[in-house]
Amino acid sequence: MALSTRGQTTHLVVVTPGPDVGRHIELPEHRIVVGRAPDCDVCLSDPRVSRSHAMLDRRGTRVFVEDLGSTSGTYVNHVRLSSACELHAGDVVAFAAVEAQVQADQPETAAARYDIGTQQGGTINNVGRDQFNQHIHQQRESFLREVAATRSKARALVWFGVLTFVVGFGLFAYGVLSFIGGIANIAQQSQFESESGLGLSPLGPPVFGVPLGIIGWGLAAIGALLLVLGIVLHVVATSRRKRVEREFPSFPGR
Repeated sequence: MALSTRGQTTHLVVVTPGPDVGRHIELPEHRIVVGRAPDCDVCLSDPRVSRSHAMLDRRGTRVFVEDLGSTSGTYVNHVRLSSACELHAGDVVAFAAVEAQVQADQPETAAARYDIGTQQGGTINNVGRDQFNQHIHQQRESFLREVAATRSKARALVWFGVLTFVVGFGLFAYGVLSFIGGIANIAQQSQFESESGLGLSPLGPPVFGVPLGIIGWGLAAIGALLLVLGIVLHVVATSRRKRVEREFPSFPGR
């Protein structure tokens, strides 16, 4: 049974105890987005509310609510929504744990009417999804671009780290092999004291006063560190993408 709200101004009032209790949510003649993100039309401070949680759509004297793929769900009179639902005075809408009651500024005087057979819930659902709020799509694309940029940086760090490690390890190995070759030459001489004359070092010949092996070891350590940072950054980017897919799911035609 639906109650007509013709001639009345319908709004929501938050009834859940917390920082938003008593707050009035006006319903203008267009769609508004409710969520935790600061750029939502209605921003709720509860951490259980998704960044873009639900959409309120006023069509003349009728008001509909639709969940936007939130994690904690949107409820009307304690029933979780799977499609758009029309609201009536007295209904309780819950955005995760934040509950708001539908209220009208004037008492309802219109006679009750039965219109269950003409709601066309499937049509309402399809229209809502076909004309989905462009704001949500733009947010999703913006976050996905940030994730893609992060993953590109991660791949660059991984490849540069691998290259640096290989070069450093090669220099280190060359220094050690040079020392071993020098020892072999010394073994063929009659006096071991000639080692000092050859200027041998266990880490290879010096470059600008620093043994080549030490330079190689340092480059290899830097390369390993860059490799680890790249892997961590890639994991973070993958986690952020999963979160975007969960809070901003793709829709047909997008």
